[in-house]
Amino acid sequence: MAERSDLNVTLEEILSRSPDETLPDQWEAQVFIRILQHAKVIYISDAPDDMVKALHMIPAHSIGEAMSITERILDNPNATITAIPDGVSVIVERNI
Repeated sequence: MAERSDLNVTLEEILSRSPDETLPDQWEAQVFIRILQHAKVIYISDAPDDMVKALHMIPAHSIGEAMSITERILDNPNATITAIPDGVSVIVERNI
């Protein structure tokens, strides 16, 4: 994912593989790309900012910083956010 700026190209490449060319754990990248296609992800960690940005996420180093970034992005007093502390163990349903 860090090799390309266009996530759609990466997803197309993954989906175009035949079953015998499937890479181990490629489903994780597929799910992650689908999330990034529909939501901005702010990743709170001590990881280097350039690494987080290369993976198409917004880096933050604390919840307070993440909330400040969120407020700038949304610019909407009625907007909501979803915090997912253990994302691999959660299925999020979006109600519109």
